[in-house]
Amino acid sequence: MTIVTATGLGILLCTAAGALTGRLAVGPGDGLAALGFALIAVGRMDEAPPAAVVNTALAAYFAYRWWNGRDDQGGTRRRLREGLRHFTGRRRTAPSHG
Repeated sequence: MTIVTATGLGILLCTAAGALTGRLAVGPGDGLAALGFALIAVGRMDEAPPAAVVNTALAAYFAYRWWNGRDDQGGTRRRLREGLRHFTGRRRTAPSHG
């Protein structure tokens, strides 16, 4: 087991513990699970290619859930779009008095 695989497993175990105890919300939990599965996939590419393919698919699934949210609530994509509204330019007219 490489250090990358061990790090990915550690992230997954912490994510599972946080989700089971209720201290980690679903959105960040999905993002951390995606990161953990991606690290495991990178670490296992040389050892077991079929396991790396499965871990890559799981990483893609959890990354999709993190980005789009569950139950079509928007997820990170919606929050970023709402946050950008504060930085959009507004048209302002010049003062009319001399």
